[in-house]
Amino acid sequence: MRVTDADRQAMVARLQAACGEGRLNLDEFSERVGMALEARTTTDLERLTVDLPALEAPTAWPSPAPRHTTSWAIGIMSGSEHRGRWHPAPVTNALAFMGGVHLDLRSAEIQGSELEINAVAFMGGIEVIVPEGIQVEMTGIAIFGGKDCRVPDVRPVPGSPLVRVRVFAFMGGVTVRTGKHRRRSRDDERHPRHGHHDLHHRPTTADRSDRFAASASEAVSELRSVPIDGTVTVLFTDVEDFTGLSERLGDIEASHRLRAHQALVRREVDIHGGVEVTCQGDGFMIAFDGARRALRAAVAMQRAVAADGLDMRVRMGLHTGEAIREDEDLFGRTVIVAARIAATAHGGEILVSSVLRQLSDGSGEFAFGPPRAEALKGLPGVHDLYPVAWQGPLVP
Repeated sequence: MRVTDADRQAMVARLQAACGEGRLNLDEFSERVGMALEARTTTDLERLTVDLPALEAPTAWPSPAPRHTTSWAIGIMSGSEHRGRWHPAPVTNALAFMGGVHLDLRSAEIQGSELEINAVAFMGGIEVIVPEGIQVEMTGIAIFGGKDCRVPDVRPVPGSPLVRVRVFAFMGGVTVRTGKHRRRSRDDERHPRHGHHDLHHRPTTADRSDRFAASASEAVSELRSVPIDGTVTVLFTDVEDFTGLSERLGDIEASHRLRAHQALVRREVDIHGGVEVTCQGDGFMIAFDGARRALRAAVAMQRAVAADGLDMRVRMGLHTGEAIREDEDLFGRTVIVAARIAATAHGGEILVSSVLRQLSDGSGEFAFGPPRAEALKGLPGVHDLYPVAWQGPLVP
């Protein structure tokens, strides 16, 4: 049976209750809400709760035992780390004194609709990682130190808990950032376990993008790790005025189109041998080990976007240089420059740095428009940026 928007919202409310009870961690909740919003049939919705109790549990069931929660994370001239499946208290205190504290909330089980973290850093550092789509409010003060919220201002996952971080930093720092979901291997996607009907056999990204990639599914290359040494080409993509699209079409339809767009981008990343570093709602950060490989992927993405009928305009920025790898992320000036170039680009435009143009211009494979001088936010001087003429045919 086809489901209605009311059915989808009811499922979101049920998942929210399960998250508040600690049955789902934040990563699981975020992923299942996304699947609920794009569900088409009752079967699609039912598979989201196969491992959750019925709405009306038998009265004879005993009350669950109270769970142990973590209310303090302390790093004094040492380190304290909480990751995996753990239970932060509704008010959790983090103290770093000449040491470090790391709180990874992606697999944490949070009770209630809010989590408050009091972060005190004295000549130390505190890092908080939240899943994509979780709303974060950071307040407080930093004296001879810093507080940095790297959570993008995107529409939060409906029903998700609010994370409040209250900061006091003296000669120390507190950082809150998002962390992407761990992507499953292609063997898991192509060969699901036979007869298994729980959430491990849910539709994959490849399944949801069949209408874009039916003929290319076998041509996708395996993901490679981000280069540790040497140069890397960084590509940033961003959907122009996605908030306006949501207001015009409604949250559910906009969510459907966004996930279809994400599948489209990931298909081209795989085909062209790139690595998805982060995905922040409607934007991607992608790394390539070659400038021309990155440009081919950008051109293919823009052409696919123009043909997909999703009513989206995407701006892209690319730059080549040295980058610093830390866990699953990239940092450094190269990343900052690429992000600033993407922010300068217009919808439907591929904009590259002069360095990248020099690296790829000799092949004759790409055509570039005249340069335009732009001042990039937070970077000194004026930069020559070149638009890529992606509408025309590429030279073989």
